[in-house]
Amino acid sequence: MLLFNSIAKVAVKLNYWQGKDSLKEKSYLADEGKQKPGPKRKMRLIDEFLLVMMRLRLGLLEQDLADRFCVSTSTVSRILITWYNVLADHLRHLIIWPSRDVILKRMPQCFKKFPGTRLIIDCTEFFIETPSSLVNQCITYSSYKSHNTFKVLGGISPSGAVTFLSQLWGGNASDKHIVKESGLLNLLECGDSIMADKGFDIDDLLRPLGVTLNIPPKRDSSRQLTRKEVEQTRRIAAVRIHVERKMEQIKNFRILQGIIPATEWNNANNIVLICTALTNLEPPLVK
Repeated sequence: MLLFNSIAKVAVKLNYWQGKDSLKEKSYLADEGKQKPGPKRKMRLIDEFLLVMMRLRLGLLEQDLADRFCVSTSTVSRILITWYNVLADHLRHLIIWPSRDVILKRMPQCFKKFPGTRLIIDCTEFFIETPSSLVNQCITYSSYKSHNTFKVLGGISPSGAVTFLSQLWGGNASDKHIVKESGLLNLLECGDSIMADKGFDIDDLLRPLGVTLNIPPKRDSSRQLTRKEVEQTRRIAAVRIHVERKMEQIKNFRILQGIIPATEWNNANNIVLICTALTNLEPPLVK
């Protein structure tokens, strides 16, 4: 209800989506002081909000939602697309890049071995319907998942809040390429430290910025890890697990658990952003 009340005054005057070209040159919000344009709203505003949340959290299909709310599937589709855009704009501010002082002030006790940590990063993937285009099949095919996917780079603060979220990429994109092109490097400051999985071979990108990288030591096939390296791996894994817990929280929204159909690819960035922002309203992962 807090979330609904915070957006209700804005949502009263929505311009509802009418097709892919209908809102290219106008906002989803009507001009101040004017009545909502278009046909009369078929559902109460709070029911529209509930419908959208049921789609995100429970992954209910549009036909199912249409039956539950006694409207047509086209009405459900218009409501979803419109609210995805409005919620994404409204909730974007929940993903904040805090200052280094704020991070240090709220540094959990479990990070005492890594006091300079500014961010823990990881990539996660979402299955998508196989594209009809061979080029898009190649771009989105993930050899790691053996499926076509969208891939996103997320970063959390040591306390477990998402502080960085990239746009979606095709599953074929490497972790290093996403880090380089996502804009994350522009946010980092000299003296920062990033924690990641050993697959993030980005030390050459961070070193010129004066940023250090904490990843588990890599083991060569010709030797075993030393006792010191084993201990370092254990310590990093004990705190890096929190970024995986956060990714699991995001994927608890069932709309992201199945295969994202081609009809929702245009909305996928907004859907992932909304689900991610909503997890930042939950209690901190790390205390």
